Amino acid sequence: MHTEAAPVYPQSTAEQACRECRRRKSKCDRTIPVCHLCAKFNRGCTYEKSSRTPLTRTHLSQVENELARTKTLLARFMPQGERGEDQPGCRTRRDGMTRSQSEAPSALPGSNGAGADGLLARDYLREDALHPSRPSPAPAPPALDQHHASRIPTAAVSVGQAQAPKSSRAMRPAPEAQSVTPAFSLETPPSSSNFEWDERAGATGGDKFVDGMASLTSRSNEGGYLGSASGAALLRLTDRSSEGENDTAYPSADARRPSIPFALTSMSQLEPFVDAYFRLYHCSYPIVHEATFRAQFMEIIPRPAGSAWQVLLHVISALGVYTSATHPTDIDFALFDAAKERLSINVLETGNLVLVQALTLISNYLQKRNQPNSGYNYMGLARRVAMGIGLHKEFPTWDASLLTLEMRRRVWYCLYIFDVGAIITFSRPLDFPEEGVDVRLPSNTHDSDITAGTRRMPPPAQETTIYTHLRAQAQFHLATSHIYSKIISHPLPPAAQLIDMDDQLIGGWLAELPPFFNETAIQPPKFTLCHAILRWRYRNFRILMYRPFLVGQLVSQLERGVDTTTTSDIHVGTAIDRCFRVAHEAVELITTFWRAHPEHRTMMACWYSLYFLFQAILIPVICLRNDPRSPLAEGWRGQILQAVEVLESMAVLNPTAQRCLGVIQSLCGNYLQPLGDGMGWVGPTEESPQTQLANLYPLMWPTLEMGMGQLDGADAIIQESTIMDFMNRLPILD
Repeated sequence: MHTEAAPVYPQSTAEQACRECRRRKSKCDRTIPVCHLCAKFNRGCTYEKSSRTPLTRTHLSQVENELARTKTLLARFMPQGERGEDQPGCRTRRDGMTRSQSEAPSALPGSNGAGADGLLARDYLREDALHPSRPSPAPAPPALDQHHASRIPTAAVSVGQAQAPKSSRAMRPAPEAQSVTPAFSLETPPSSSNFEWDERAGATGGDKFVDGMASLTSRSNEGGYLGSASGAALLRLTDRSSEGENDTAYPSADARRPSIPFALTSMSQLEPFVDAYFRLYHCSYPIVHEATFRAQFMEIIPRPAGSAWQVLLHVISALGVYTSATHPTDIDFALFDAAKERLSINVLETGNLVLVQALTLISNYLQKRNQPNSGYNYMGLARRVAMGIGLHKEFPTWDASLLTLEMRRRVWYCLYIFDVGAIITFSRPLDFPEEGVDVRLPSNTHDSDITAGTRRMPPPAQETTIYTHLRAQAQFHLATSHIYSKIISHPLPPAAQLIDMDDQLIGGWLAELPPFFNETAIQPPKFTLCHAILRWRYRNFRILMYRPFLVGQLVSQLERGVDTTTTSDIHVGTAIDRCFRVAHEAVELITTFWRAHPEHRTMMACWYSLYFLFQAILIPVICLRNDPRSPLAEGWRGQILQAVEVLESMAVLNPTAQRCLGVIQSLCGNYLQPLGDGMGWVGPTEESPQTQLANLYPLMWPTLEMGMGQLDGADAIIQESTIMDFMNRLPILD
């Protein structure tokens, strides 16, 4: 019996390879809708339509007009010496663009041969097309680098004023090529999970360790985006094994929800937790007016309507028991679960001061309990509700009591320092509003000086109050927000520019601290911790500013045999020296505080001490590992051993300290002890930078979870080319 064969229909194919195959440099069969490789490895297969330039006189005239506008913009914003058309050795192309005769052989990897002229022309042309009616930015101040300042106009910052610095907030397209700075990029792309996360207890993936300090993270990058200023960024470039081990060696206690250890049968059970909150946490972050809250708690005055106040009560209780604990505790989990049960979706359809307070405290609690992305989301809600009720504005003709005005200011700036502090910790874009915010800083007064019946503003207290630290930290973030935006951008500003901003902005902020709260002022016991944290905080910020130059110098030493203690660029040398100095100061301050104040060894003190100490100690750790015979090596060893001793005592309170110890041991344990009598210290790692980066590849650029063995052969080529691109971007140091 003859059977007729089924007809074979021709498959539709695309004109070019799919986006994923082009990214991986794989051979694509261009099958529509899914190519063979994407179907095999379950990738997202998308094709882009190619558009050809129309060869018409109309289009050519349009291009010529756009080019003329571009040249006008270049002449306005760039000095004459920076334009390629005025430089010797350049020739004019037929389309009017300029190109150096030596451009092609010296082009950076990934730049597609585009020089500075082509880059700026495209950027300004794109800006002109997107915003044809937007006025041109004002010329940049002479103190800033002209090239970068002309693209991001800035204004001078007065750290003594409450208003934020006026800087451009317009979102601009990313440049297609960048100039090289003597610093190492710490950015890493997402894995196949695209930075997605799930921090719910008991959920799939919810039991994986996620560090609220953004220093220890999973190699799978499933803990959310952590940028170049986070501790994890530096660790990813340094550690080859500890991150993978961390996922299993030390299970996360915070991810497990214990059974409720008690039953809430009366409000009196919460009273000791509320007392603990106001005794410790409130001295640093006075977002709640203590007298008003206690009166509501005792029902001396009516409690606010709705469930938001109950949410606030239980999260205050959770923070009180956790931050003041002197040994590991699980009670706060039950209290926080009680707060979440009262936070229904209907609450988000209301707007009031109590809800802002509750959402802000929930955000900070979740970060301390290693759910940072959840806290980040809650903070976004808190900010929206706050602006919805006008906390960011002052109303001169508003007939409100002084206590009401001060309460609004305190809540706004507590929200501000929590939000910006978390943004810096995770190294995410600074999206806190600046334009249109005119709320004043809260007054440095005692609570008894401003009551419900106060009609005249009392003079500021000339001593530390519970609002002194709030004012000082808010002024610090107002002064340094522009610096932060620079250090998370690419390319990193030149060392000279960062040093200048450091001296002017951070130095100015230090100079304007009140005498009773300056660097060396002795504090009453209740304010000792918040004063110490502020000293650690600004040193940590300086470490974030300067450590890319240190990493770039270390890699250059390994690759080209350059001495890490010398550099031809005096500003880079100054930046590296400052990084060493502030890291050493931070280690000394934190370890001294932990040893000298056993009465302050609480969960809150441990959390901040551990965060800032681990960030600081990574500097001598990576230096000792790569240059153990340096003249500075003995000092590095002393700092590390000093920190290890303190971390061991912290591990009793916070399990994350044990993880930090494991990382330090894996990185430089062999460099802390001599090999034997007369043998001296071990030498630096014999791995080349390419080999070290190749070993780091699964941490820096995680691919499909199914394993390297199932990947097609093109991925090895991508791995090698990506590593070489990193190495070629480093400057050649003399």
